[in-house]
Amino acid sequence: MSLTRTTRRSGITLILLGLIGAAFFWLTDPRYGPAVGRGAGWYDPRTWVFTLRGTPSNLIDAANEASVATWVGIAGSAAVVLVGLWLLTRRTV
Repeated sequence: MSLTRTTRRSGITLILLGLIGAAFFWLTDPRYGPAVGRGAGWYDPRTWVFTLRGTPSNLIDAANEASVATWVGIAGSAAVVLVGLWLLTRRTV
């Protein structure tokens, strides 16, 4: 397998992982993520997001604490995406 092909595959993999990571941090953020808890009666398909976030006693404190972690996680995911893009744009040696 050529080095160029392996590098491009690594770039695509890093881009996908960065996007998945950013989606995870967005989904688990109580302030910017999707609204949960307003389900359809007995079944709420978004309860797993509520389970990931936990059940804090004070929602405002939970949003403030999670906000920093969300921004750091999204910044790290963006860095992974940028490295993946850089690997995709490399010229052949």
